Amino acid sequence: MKKFIILISLMLLVIIPVRGELAVNIGGFYSGPFSLDSFTLNTFHTDPLDIVTFNETNRSIFDNSAGFGFNAGIAFFFNYKMGIGVNASFMKTKFDINNSFNWNWEWWDGETGNITAKNWTNTGTVSSIPVSLNIIYRAVSTDRMKVNLFAGPTIFLTSVELDGNGGYADGPLLYEGSYYIDWYDVPLEVSTSESVIGGNGGIEIEYMFSESMNLYVSATYYFAGELNLNWAVKPGSYTGEFGSLVANISNPDLLPGYTIPVKLSTYTIGFGIKVYL
Repeated sequence: MKKFIILISLMLLVIIPVRGELAVNIGGFYSGPFSLDSFTLNTFHTDPLDIVTFNETNRSIFDNSAGFGFNAGIAFFFNYKMGIGVNASFMKTKFDINNSFNWNWEWWDGETGNITAKNWTNTGTVSSIPVSLNIIYRAVSTDRMKVNLFAGPTIFLTSVELDGNGGYADGPLLYEGSYYIDWYDVPLEVSTSESVIGGNGGIEIEYMFSESMNLYVSATYYFAGELNLNWAVKPGSYTGEFGSLVANISNPDLLPGYTIPVKLSTYTIGFGIKVYL
C-alpha cells in the first residue's frame, strides 16, 4: 500500500496541469543485471580457557543474469521543449549463489586440524521498481521525429530474496575428560524489502506513425546507493557434521558481519508506444 501511495502521489504532480500536451507510454526493455559483490567473512578466535583456537572462513560468490522488464509512464509538456514526467519500471535479476566454508583449529598443545572445504549452490533474486520524476527536454522536434533528453530523482522499491548455506564452528565441550569441537551446516537467507534513493538519466527517440501515437526507443542509466545486507541463519536444531555436538540455534545473527553488498545501478534499452492525449 505504501508503494502504491507513493506512485499515485508522484503521478498527481504531473496530472495537475490542465493545459499543454499530455502523453502516456508503455513498453518493455532489456535490463542490465543488478550485482551482488563477492564477500569473505574470516573469523579468528580462542575460547576463554585457551583450550582451542578457531580460524573460520565463510565466502559468498554470486553469478547474475540480465533479463527483460516493462515500464509505464505519463508526461506533461508545457511547450514544445520542456516537460515533466513520471516513469515506473519493473526489473528483476536472478542469481546463482555459491557459498563455501573452511575451518582449521589448533589445540593448546599445538596439535592442529582442519576440514575439507564445504561448498553449496543456491539461487535467489533481486527485484526493483524504480519510480522516477524527470525533467524532459526536447532536443529535436519535427513533424515525424522527436528526441527527448531526461533526468531526475528515482526511488528504488527493492525486494531481495536469497538462499544460502554457511558454516559455524562450536566448542570446546568437556565430556568425560575429553574436549569436543564440531561445526554446523546452517541454512542462510536474506528476505527483505528496502527503499533506496538514486537517480536516472537518458535519451528517448520517438517516431510518429499516426496523429496521436508514436513508437519510441530509449536508453536509460539508473544509479543508486549500495545496500549492505547480512546473511541471517534460519533458527532450528542442528547436529554437528562430526556428530559430536547438537545446537538449538535461535539467533539469526549468528554470523555477524557476513554481508551481501547489493548494487542497484544498471541500464536499460527500451522500446514501446507513446500516446498523446
